[in-house]
Amino acid sequence: MSTLRNPVLRTWETTLTEHSTSVRTARRLIREQLNSWSWSGDPVDDLVLITSELVTNAVVHACRGSDEVRLSLQEFDGDCRLEVWDPRGDLRLRHPHPRRFTEGGRGIDLVRQLALDFGVIVRRDEGKRVWVRVRLRSADSLPPPGS
Repeated sequence: MSTLRNPVLRTWETTLTEHSTSVRTARRLIREQLNSWSWSGDPVDDLVLITSELVTNAVVHACRGSDEVRLSLQEFDGDCRLEVWDPRGDLRLRHPHPRRFTEGGRGIDLVRQLALDFGVIVRRDEGKRVWVRVRLRSADSLPPPGS
């Protein structure tokens, strides 16, 4: 006789004010939340780095001094989705061609490389949501169905 596992959907969200410490705060909060859900290791490090890139973009390019950035996490059976919301629905992600010796312009490419999936939802009057999916554990570490 087999017993079915009961996967749990976990959610978390927070709002950060646009400030010079928002990126550092976002990294810390994401790591703390994932650790509280008993996740650790490289996938958590990747998600923290992705958070840093996306929140930096939101603060630098989308916020106008008194705006806020919203973060949300959804974890379901090792599959994690991060969303970063900012107020600029008119500002789309571009594919910049970074210059060879400059520091900027590589963040979204890094996010694309680290994420399992990635997308943007733009609503002109409601802001923009940039989302990513990251597997917190590899598919080969999942128990077989029905076990």
